[in-house]
Amino acid sequence: MAEPDVPPTPDMPDEAPAGPYVYDYKAAPNRQIVMPKTVPLPSLRTYLAEQKAAAAADEAKWLKMQADFETAKAKAEAEGKDAPKPPVRPVPRKDDNDMKTPWPQEAKDADLLLLQERLGDKVEEIFEQAGELTCQVTKDSILEVLQLCRQDAALNYEMLADQTATHYPAATGFAFSVVYHLTSISRRKRLRLRILVPEGFLPESACAVYPGANWMEREIYDMLGIRFANHPDMTRILCPEDWEGYPLRKDYPTVGWGQRDISFREDRGGRLDLIALQKAGQLGINLKQPKAD
Repeated sequence: MAEPDVPPTPDMPDEAPAGPYVYDYKAAPNRQIVMPKTVPLPSLRTYLAEQKAAAAADEAKWLKMQADFETAKAKAEAEGKDAPKPPVRPVPRKDDNDMKTPWPQEAKDADLLLLQERLGDKVEEIFEQAGELTCQVTKDSILEVLQLCRQDAALNYEMLADQTATHYPAATGFAFSVVYHLTSISRRKRLRLRILVPEGFLPESACAVYPGANWMEREIYDMLGIRFANHPDMTRILCPEDWEGYPLRKDYPTVGWGQRDISFREDRGGRLDLIALQKAGQLGINLKQPKAD
């Protein structure tokens, strides 16, 4: 059987050079990070601002077309030429596609309106999107809101189905969003609660209301570095205690900082290991992998 083609590796040394070596994992080519410049946070307020900005840009473009026409018309009259055709404002095409983008919409659901009525200024925003209910509250009031959703007979969200978080490094005023997915089994409804927290802020733990939040909040801490106040056991749950960084942050490279360099088990000759090490800038370490007899 013919051997598979392996890309050539130029200047590959036969053996590891002698001497001490210091390698900077964070400077390796495949660990470089391109940080996002936008904040794709789903929000009715953001959507309306984008629509307003797009309308203003379209109006400015139309005014410029008219001004350019008047300038060209005056120039043509001065030179004794025929006047150019006046501009025609483009009309948006009719979209007959059945698939419509589920943009955020104004909240009309009774649960969202009830939360806004009961909590007042503690509710920062409510909206509906794709049939899902979202309520964003202040970061200091999350425990009170969870208790209301759990204990109020009109809401009765008995279960915390999931709790997660997202990193927004390009945001202003916050760094993370912590999201609570509540489920009312008796009413067959779902509700998404959300808080926006800055770096270093400790939200109140949801364990006092939903004991199932224990491992969820430990995972959020392990992956994103968000600690929760009054949590019964705020320790890592997936990574070792001495792990550097938080893998789900946007400033963390997908291949890691080098704590776990995966060995290609099926590469018995070690060729793929050498190529991977060369591309990562790690030519001087572990060129001879230990093998079990």
